[in-house]
Amino acid sequence: MSATDHLTPTPPDVDVTGPAGGRSHRSAIAARARPVMGPIALIVVVAFFGALYPDTFLTRTNLVTNVLEVVAFLIIVAAGQTVVMVVGEFDLSVGGVAALSTAMTASFIATSTLDGQPQQPGSVFWAIAVGLAIGVGCGLLNGVLVAYLGVLAFIATLGMAQVFTSLANQRVDGKPVFGLVENNFVDIARGDVLGVSNKIWISLTFAAAVWLLLDRTTFGRKMYAVGGNAQAAYLSGINARRVRLGAFAIAGSAAALGGILQAATTATANTSAPQPWMLQSIAGVFLGMAMFRSGRPNLPGTILGVVLLRTLDNGLNFTDLNDYLQNAISGAAIVLAVLPPALARLRASR
Repeated sequence: MSATDHLTPTPPDVDVTGPAGGRSHRSAIAARARPVMGPIALIVVVAFFGALYPDTFLTRTNLVTNVLEVVAFLIIVAAGQTVVMVVGEFDLSVGGVAALSTAMTASFIATSTLDGQPQQPGSVFWAIAVGLAIGVGCGLLNGVLVAYLGVLAFIATLGMAQVFTSLANQRVDGKPVFGLVENNFVDIARGDVLGVSNKIWISLTFAAAVWLLLDRTTFGRKMYAVGGNAQAAYLSGINARRVRLGAFAIAGSAAALGGILQAATTATANTSAPQPWMLQSIAGVFLGMAMFRSGRPNLPGTILGVVLLRTLDNGLNFTDLNDYLQNAISGAAIVLAVLPPALARLRASR
């Protein structure tokens, strides 16, 4: 049912109780119910594991430290992924971008060189600025390949992921960089304001900025227009190439920020740590599309999606199931979550 269907009067000879009318009625009910599906699913997961492990799962230490603080990095990265998916593309390079940005930042503030010689750590401000600039640069490179050179986003970003990761490993000789504790670098993530970790504040601030961009600005409306129908957007005077380029730049900056924040949390730059973010961020966006706006990426849904996935993983960690079964259950949960809207679209197309 399109956005203008409710403005068109039903012809008097149309029986809305028939199959078509029934499908429309069911679609309307599903559309009204969709915004509450995500919160209900999260409540069900928390209640289920809370009933099984009330003394451990429902503690503040677990829900805040092991769920919200851990997922803070992914919220940032998934927010950037949301922007790219709004314009109808994917970014499979976010793990590589995060690895490269983090490796470059760490090399400036490490207390020793790669061969173990002591060195004077540099400015944290400039180290972070360099890392973020690299993230934006990587995103712009992806955007040029996709928007201006016509390379499929799947191929371009998958290939660049390997390039970025390899450059990161080259920079740090394939080894973790430890001891990033000088000049209050770790305080960026380990500090707190009003009893809430800085990691959570930073992730929510970035997510709020992305939400405002997508839902409250002209540029955000252009992004949705390009993702909905690029040809129609072009005919409306929108520079689709420039919009896609901007989306990839935002995704690059998000990946860099997530990687740097993770390094500040662990005081270690590990190029392998951000690699799972690619699949996790895309899964979070798809869950958000299924639970909030059918077929449309959106920031509230993405945040709920990644929190839901992390809560499920955390709850499974309390069970006696091995890692293989836990991963299988998490994957099956993602498929089940996106199955109802997929079936609804299939029925509507018949």
